[in-house]
Amino acid sequence: MYASIADIIPIIYAGPGGLGHLSDPDVTILHLHWDDRLFGKNSDQLAEAESRESVITQISTFQARGGRVVWTVHNREPHKITNLDGFKAGRAALCDIADVIHVHAPHAKDHLIEAYGTQPDKIHVVPHPSYLGEYEPEETTLNRNLPKTDCRCFLFFGMFRGSKGIHKIRETAGKLTKRQVPYHLKMYGKAFASQARLLRLLEANPNVDLRTDRIPDEYLAEIFSSAQVFLAPYDTLFTSGSVMLALTFGLPIIGPNIRELRETTPDACHHLFYDPASPRGLIKSMLQFTDMTDAALSDIRQACLNFAQERSPHLASRDFRKLLAINS
Repeated sequence: MYASIADIIPIIYAGPGGLGHLSDPDVTILHLHWDDRLFGKNSDQLAEAESRESVITQISTFQARGGRVVWTVHNREPHKITNLDGFKAGRAALCDIADVIHVHAPHAKDHLIEAYGTQPDKIHVVPHPSYLGEYEPEETTLNRNLPKTDCRCFLFFGMFRGSKGIHKIRETAGKLTKRQVPYHLKMYGKAFASQARLLRLLEANPNVDLRTDRIPDEYLAEIFSSAQVFLAPYDTLFTSGSVMLALTFGLPIIGPNIRELRETTPDACHHLFYDPASPRGLIKSMLQFTDMTDAALSDIRQACLNFAQERSPHLASRDFRKLLAINS
């Protein structure tokens, strides 16, 4: 995101404690990410309020001396909720004081307006960039042929959070195997000790390749390029880096037919979306994909790659630079 400004101004990368840099007179722009690292972390309401006041005071003081505050909103709520009221109070304060609010899709803009009464004119949509060129040369990704497999290959990649539909995938995969439907399913991501039974059931399915260790970045291109479609049966969604990563490698998406997913995927994927209220939605979409011809899949794959090019990192960085109001 900073590629277009890296040669113009110095950039300090810092976590929540990095707000101390705001007292540096050379710092003129604060770009905030992940406000759940700042707000809603303390279950004690008094301590939470004191911490929130300290953060807002630091940011307001920075603004008072001419600093510019740009905030990127990544999620609707924290992944791990400790004090939701505290988080929302902090977010409401940021909505008021931020000079520019960056979101990745129109649904996110509407959420901030409806939930927090945010001024619409300070919210700007710059789509989440694809990952073209990040894990392998862009030319390699764009010129790779459809991977040949003896049957359709599904991929799930990411944290094994319950909200990501892990149990639905397990149940659906079990039904497909029982029906002797030919398919492969790669389930790669970080799991939790509480999911021991789920993992045993997945491992027992001969069509499932399960990995729950951390996968180094250098293997991501191989993993995504060897699959043919990405499973995203998420119960909740705001911004998904995993979905964009899949699209980068030409993988269409199977997921619920919700606004958040429609706005962040190419139209060519949408016929694979299912009614989130349908108990058979996921299995119908997976069966639809197993019956798809290579020619039809190649067309959808190309649409995904085109989408990734339209949201390439250098284009996203160019548009984001405008929000920072930095002149060369």
